[in-house]
Amino acid sequence: MVDLRTHPALQLPIRALGWFNARHPFSHNDHFHGWILGNLPERRARALDVGCGEGLLASRLAQRFDAVDAADRDEGMRAATEERGERRVRVIDGFDAADGPYDLITMIATLHHLELAPALERCRALLAPGGRLLVVGLAREGSVADAVWLTGSALANPVMGFLRHPIPTSVPRAEPPFPVRDPEHTVDQIAEAAGRILPGSTVRRRLPFRYTLEWTARPLP
Repeated sequence: MVDLRTHPALQLPIRALGWFNARHPFSHNDHFHGWILGNLPERRARALDVGCGEGLLASRLAQRFDAVDAADRDEGMRAATEERGERRVRVIDGFDAADGPYDLITMIATLHHLELAPALERCRALLAPGGRLLVVGLAREGSVADAVWLTGSALANPVMGFLRHPIPTSVPRAEPPFPVRDPEHTVDQIAEAAGRILPGSTVRRRLPFRYTLEWTARPLP
């Protein structure tokens, strides 16, 4: 598939979009907190946020759950989460340290850092009956549908950035403090793996530049 982002005729508008986005920045990951908080399970005893970063989502979940485990392999991210001082948040050393069952597992921009199938299988094992998995992820382009999605995201991004940050900033946006990795799988590949491991799961492309995966574990009879 031809990468339109490298086409010579598109370099000027791409640079213009980049300039505008830098002056009206917003966090694509934080943007989806509302989607997660709007899809919580009925039972809210324990939650796990995998790849918690600086702990913002874990802190928000702590207002709705009895206890939240915030997992991250990065020592700096764990320290930043601990500094928030949320009483109901326990910071743990990565996904492997999680000890379910959990009523909710969340991942934002984390799944592509893990081995896809084993990570989904571990989520299935850690969820309590009726528990819910909510993933916001990144995927690579691999089809015409992906190209349309990413183009739509590129066009929607400046509008969303302006609405969230209408006053232009003159300060360059800082590099993300967390580890960055390019996604390996396409949305279709993720949906295929999820359908096999998590029957009944739903995977959707979202604006801007993210997909969501939702699955509810079968409740006890």
